[in-house]
Amino acid sequence: MGEVFAGRYELLDPIATGGMGTVWRVLDRVAGEVKAAKMLRQTDAAMLLRFVREQSVRIDHTHVVTPQSWAGVDDRVLFTMPLVRGGSVSGLMRRYGPLPPRWIAVLADQTLQALEAVHRAGIVHRDIKPGNLLLEPTGSSRPHLRLTDFGIAVPRDEPRLTHVAMVIGTPGYMPPEQHRGADPDPSADVYALGVVMLEMLTGQRPIDDDELPPIDVSGVRSGNAEHDAVLDVVVAATAYDPTRRPSAAELRAYPALRELVARWADPALRDGLEVVDEYPPTGAEPAAEL
Repeated sequence: MGEVFAGRYELLDPIATGGMGTVWRVLDRVAGEVKAAKMLRQTDAAMLLRFVREQSVRIDHTHVVTPQSWAGVDDRVLFTMPLVRGGSVSGLMRRYGPLPPRWIAVLADQTLQALEAVHRAGIVHRDIKPGNLLLEPTGSSRPHLRLTDFGIAVPRDEPRLTHVAMVIGTPGYMPPEQHRGADPDPSADVYALGVVMLEMLTGQRPIDDDELPPIDVSGVRSGNAEHDAVLDVVVAATAYDPTRRPSAAELRAYPALRELVARWADPALRDGLEVVDEYPPTGAEPAAEL
């Protein structure tokens, strides 16, 4: 038996470790359920405030992972959330390489649904990347994505938790204006999703460069209609000028995206990808990157 935190949460296995703490698979002895739990030590005031912000985010949406409960013991705090058992988009790409356009379209569509809800709540996520796009284990059926990790999310009308000169986010997925210290804006999340879509299509991680040039997809166009339709959506999402980027709702309505999502319904067009249960009842679970 593992450590029982706060008399309630049995720590089973670490799932991921990062700058904001460690995510565990835990058994909630009161609810009788296995959940995910993020834990950190209360040693840094700014980090603790971000932790409090994250556990306070309550967005009731099928494509958003919502915190459920929290507890603290001595210098450690944790909050629980549903355990999403199919891994992440990052893991899916490690398993299969570049993803088929219809998969990309469905995953992007579901991420945009999540972002619509997040932005309606007045929140900017600020860390859209493959590792934060979790998947339910749906096998070869339509994937079900859930957006997670609101550790650096920020309400648009609240002060920053960092110095003006400090840039917060994951390099490669941040838009050019964020590198220049611009205030958080929903268009930054749309840009990051465009970068993720390009990564899913090509299998290439984005460039980490403070002086980001406009994204040029001309070299990766293939002449394949579905492939290039994804690129058309990428171009719109990653416009260098943030005022020219569509909102999450506008991007979701793009005809190219809608057509690809609709084509998922044709069984003849399915690909051999599967989202499997990464946390079976027995056996070791793979640790992921936060």
